[in-house]
Amino acid sequence: MTTSQQHLITVVVDGRPLGTFDTFSGGAPSADVQKHRPGGLVGENSYAALPTYEDVTVGRELDRVRDVELYRSLLARVGAAPVTVSKQPLGDDGTPFGKPFTYTGRLSAMSDPESDSNDPAPSMWTLTMVCTGRA
Repeated sequence: MTTSQQHLITVVVDGRPLGTFDTFSGGAPSADVQKHRPGGLVGENSYAALPTYEDVTVGRELDRVRDVELYRSLLARVGAAPVTVSKQPLGDDGTPFGKPFTYTGRLSAMSDPESDSNDPAPSMWTLTMVCTGRA
């Protein structure tokens, strides 16, 4: 068995390693498989289709030293920067288990760090990539 906590999520943008992220969502494959029923009341045929992938969003706590200037530098790269996200499954003892899942694409969005003067929770920020490949 495994839990959602048992993954090491790392991100590279423009060839620059950004380190470990806390959250990961998306990347699921789907395909628009077409069907056609020939005449004569025969069964349907289906036709192979190429997969597409959900956008991938990763997030982490905003660390003032590590992330503030990094976040600013990435803003100018939205829509252009190549991104690679690696999600390495971990065993119960925190050691890598099997091969990592690797997602590739392009930086498509970033969320500003969260702010709320009445909430003591850690401020989080996210980046989203359009996922064009998965291994």
